[in-house]
Amino acid sequence: MNVEDFSPQTLIHSWRLWLLAGLFLLALSILTWRLWNVQVLDSPRYGAAQSAQSFRYVEVPGLRGRILDRNGEVLADNRPAYAVALYCEELRSAGRYTTLAADTLIDQLALRLGLPRTLTREQVATHIRTSLPMPLIIWQDVDYRTIAYLSEWAEELPGVTVLPMPKRIYPNGALAAHTIGYVGAPGKKQSNYTNSGRKWNYRLPELRGRAGLEARYDSILAGKSGEENLRVDSRGYTRERWVCEEAVPGSDLTTTLDVRLQRVAEAALNGRPGAVVALDPRNGDILSLASAPGYDLNMMIPPHAGATLARLNNTPGLPFINRPIQAQYAPGSVFKPFVAIAGQACGHNPDTLYDCRGIYTDYNCRLRCAQRYGHGELDLRQAIMKSCNPYFCTMGTQIGIEAIIQTAKAAGFSAATGIDLPAEAKGFIPSPEWKQRRYKNKWNPVDTAQCAIGQGAITATPLQVAYATSAIAMRGKQYRPRLAAFGKTTGELVHTLPWSQRALTEVIEGMKMTVRAGTGQTMQVDGVSVAGKTGTAEYMDRGVRRKHVWCTAFAPADKPEIVVCVMLDNGIGGGRDAGPVVQKVLASYFKTSATEVTADEETLSD
Repeated sequence: MNVEDFSPQTLIHSWRLWLLAGLFLLALSILTWRLWNVQVLDSPRYGAAQSAQSFRYVEVPGLRGRILDRNGEVLADNRPAYAVALYCEELRSAGRYTTLAADTLIDQLALRLGLPRTLTREQVATHIRTSLPMPLIIWQDVDYRTIAYLSEWAEELPGVTVLPMPKRIYPNGALAAHTIGYVGAPGKKQSNYTNSGRKWNYRLPELRGRAGLEARYDSILAGKSGEENLRVDSRGYTRERWVCEEAVPGSDLTTTLDVRLQRVAEAALNGRPGAVVALDPRNGDILSLASAPGYDLNMMIPPHAGATLARLNNTPGLPFINRPIQAQYAPGSVFKPFVAIAGQACGHNPDTLYDCRGIYTDYNCRLRCAQRYGHGELDLRQAIMKSCNPYFCTMGTQIGIEAIIQTAKAAGFSAATGIDLPAEAKGFIPSPEWKQRRYKNKWNPVDTAQCAIGQGAITATPLQVAYATSAIAMRGKQYRPRLAAFGKTTGELVHTLPWSQRALTEVIEGMKMTVRAGTGQTMQVDGVSVAGKTGTAEYMDRGVRRKHVWCTAFAPADKPEIVVCVMLDNGIGGGRDAGPVVQKVLASYFKTSATEVTADEETLSD
């Protein structure tokens, strides 16, 4: 070997070559390691990410279940309906040209079919940008002439299809509208995830319950959504679609309502603002729940809902209020039987006579009786029968407001009954603490006298009055009101009240006398003993003094099968106005005739 081969310059040059080779090998090793990581170790992660980008999950709603009355008559159903839709991706144009092509095709369809255009160009562009694989709904609920035309010219209309989209229908229109409720677009609380935990990318149009039973039992009626999967390319066009999970139809809901009785109740109201409640006190079944004025449920289905809401919100009489459970009124004299129970619990003798002079003047107040010149001497039963204000004012001030509050709350006043409908009101029972807190004033005996006759700040819903009446009818037992029994004949026993049976006998006898010869004679029906109570409560309406009028009753009086409560706005007297409505409902239930009675206006004025 030549000595020059070991010169410093040669050694330095050789070291550089080895360093370069080492760096090259290191870089190659790192690249190989990273490739192995990406292609082997991280392959599942990248595969999942690719799938997430290329797969779309579509929610397919199930067919909604029906709502039936207790005898199987259909209250809410679905009917076949079809929509004209456009799959914009089948036009296969890039960018804004897809929007232009879709927009042009929609104009051509509108001209051919003679239908008004319902979508703006902005809506079409938004759909293409955000929901390209999904059908763009152009027209809903089209007729068979349109369907036939599209079938005949299908080859000349790329992307245009007819989709089945069943519509909700209410065969009886406005009947029991507030109870049945209606459907609409899903709310914000709707789940955004599939049954397997993946997030929905798209949803086909569906309807969810928005009011009444449709809302309360939406999870039962709506069924279980299915899942359709799409595989799309990088531009968003569908390459493959398949059904991953079939939609399951919703279950039918059988209610406790009796359509025959409901028709009678609504016909008796005849559009007059008011409410009718009919229930079975033996188990809490609601037989009829009528509210007037009402509205046609078929007009609440999209796309009509918006215009209907705007119109009804400006309609006098507040047709959207479900009066049996949401309207709160002073109960007037229908509250007196509960004051009678409270009085006897405090030691009041029902046989003690009171001399009614036609006006109550204690504590410097003047509360008039329905009988202008007074009833003369009467006991508890007669005071109920004749609805004597001074008698109950005197009793109320003697026993005190706390005794009245205790009995009233035990009967169900000032609390929701728990009926299976949304947005039930609670009513209100005033107290000394409430008055001090609100008005910075002490409670006084005049306040107690007002409460004892169902006036003042006390309020109740018609359902609460019916529910409380059922406690008297069943001698202390109360069953929760219900609209869906799910096959159960026995109800949910809520309370067994510790009321004296003797006190209940006295009150029931007074209520029977009310119907036989008192203020409630207009509630009589042939062949059936009826116990009831009338009531009238004054209120101010834009400076005008008006009256809410009430009647509540149960029959047969000694073995009750039905409780009926009626409330009417702007009446004259409970016996005069509300009594005949109760009479018609009872006559229909017992399949008998209304008894003809002759009573003077003053007798029926409460």
